[in-house]
Amino acid sequence: MVNLEWYRSFIEVYRVGTVSGAAQVLHLTQPAVSQHIAALESTLGTQLFQRVPRRMLPTDAGKRLYTQTVAAIETLESIPTKSAMADAPLLIRLGTPPEFFSEYILKCLSLSDTTLFSIRFGLTQELIEQLLEKNLDCVIATQKIPKSELEYQLLVEESFWLVGPPTAIVPVSQDVLQADLTLLEQWLSQQPWIAYSEDLPIIRRFWRVVFGRRLNVNPQFAIPDLRSIRSAISLGLGYSVLPDYLCKEWIAENRLTLVLKPAKAVTNHIWLAYRKSERQSQQTAMLLNLLESASNIYS
Repeated sequence: MVNLEWYRSFIEVYRVGTVSGAAQVLHLTQPAVSQHIAALESTLGTQLFQRVPRRMLPTDAGKRLYTQTVAAIETLESIPTKSAMADAPLLIRLGTPPEFFSEYILKCLSLSDTTLFSIRFGLTQELIEQLLEKNLDCVIATQKIPKSELEYQLLVEESFWLVGPPTAIVPVSQDVLQADLTLLEQWLSQQPWIAYSEDLPIIRRFWRVVFGRRLNVNPQFAIPDLRSIRSAISLGLGYSVLPDYLCKEWIAENRLTLVLKPAKAVTNHIWLAYRKSERQSQQTAMLLNLLESASNIYS
């Protein structure tokens, strides 16, 4: 008789590609997972994986079995969670950059008796670590960190614009900007800069893409919060590069000056990261719906 845990181990080894990785997801020992796979292969009378160095490659029989069983296993795994939470609010633990949450997500939230939110701010790397440790349900990630236990759903593509104070007078006409950026580059290199950190990560990338070279300046201010950078620019303290969702409204309200929206867009992808084992969870589904609503608002 086949044990359900054998199928769960098989599914995770198939997804992750290693016995050690599956053992971490399932909170089992490696020998236990190996025994489950061996018992399942013995019972079914077929080899499910080809063992190669550092990898478990599914055989044709393994691929067929995964297709036949994955939906049923995911459904069974979701039943205890649904029944246990039937009379209690659903808790969603989300890790996110503070700027994206306050500007993009917060406006789409509403009071509910059935849903609770626990928000944790931080950088993508540290939030992904918390996700892997199951301290978070999902993470808004500004970069795609490859982990075999995780899946990423693309949410939005942000574009970066170069902005300045509302009183800024750019000594280069828009007609000239379209043809030659040399004069603008020379002028900007003499202006005070406000950066997220001292190594100017966003600004330097923007400079390389747009002007084709490195920017050799020291920031006047290094402020690790994009909203504070936006406010500092508005107060006349310098220039910077910001994602479009943070500066569109402020430019329209003349609180910022759009210095350059490059013809060759400088972009970055924002992802929703979650554990593969939780792809069918209520938390993941609700966040995807919420973020789809936010995307429609800002598109």
